[in-house]
Amino acid sequence: MKVFITAPFKEGKNKKEIEHLCSILKKSGFEDFCFVRDVENYQKVFDSAKALMQRAQKEIKKCDCLFIDMSNKPTGRAIEAGIAFAEGKKIITVMKRGTVIKDTTRGISDSIMEYEELTDLIEPLSTLFKEWSKNAQ
Repeated sequence: MKVFITAPFKEGKNKKEIEHLCSILKKSGFEDFCFVRDVENYQKVFDSAKALMQRAQKEIKKCDCLFIDMSNKPTGRAIEAGIAFAEGKKIITVMKRGTVIKDTTRGISDSIMEYEELTDLIEPLSTLFKEWSKNAQ
């Protein structure tokens, strides 16, 4: 099951954070795809914001689900979640314990998880992966 991992673009300065997040999803059984890492390669390579989002939509269509961390109120990444919802993809929403999210986010999410440390997500994500993989057969 291939997961589109939303991640902030910080001029490549958050490369280690992104790799850590991707490794957590891989350890949970998912095939990871991160637009910032795999398409943008941590560099700005698109001529326009429209071209960037068109490519993101194309990549979301190729995935089975989308993973988004709502801890820091992402706006651009929330657009990717909206695209995934419109495409009928499953959405995994995670957040730091105590984060308040809007009902609209809850409405598009197939799974919502809280964490203290990102590694806290490995076990529940593994369980979710097994459940979704079993149901997909």
